[in-house]
Amino acid sequence: MNEENKDMVDVELEADTVNTEELKENLSKQSNWLRLLWTAGFTFVYYFAMPVLWLIVVAQFLFVLFTNNPNTNILKLSEGFKNYMIQILNFITYQADEKPFPFNEFPKSEDNL
Repeated sequence: MNEENKDMVDVELEADTVNTEELKENLSKQSNWLRLLWTAGFTFVYYFAMPVLWLIVVAQFLFVLFTNNPNTNILKLSEGFKNYMIQILNFITYQADEKPFPFNEFPKSEDNL
């Protein structure tokens, strides 16, 4: 093996090794474990919000069935609910660091509905 290939192998081996000090530091960070607890909690909130979604869907369907038009108040409610669910999903998938409502403002619905 020539000198250049040997250096490349050494560099690859260094990249594949785990820095145990950094790993210990990451595992002992309280913020990582708190994030896990918040994620689990908001996952349960998301799961239990599904019946609320079904109530919104059924109510809107009944309005459309009887009046042939969607109810604007339910449209606004469903827009805010959708934005809240997106807020939760963004937090639990690490796309956002801000905790969803009630730790931040409830997302507003668009006024153009």
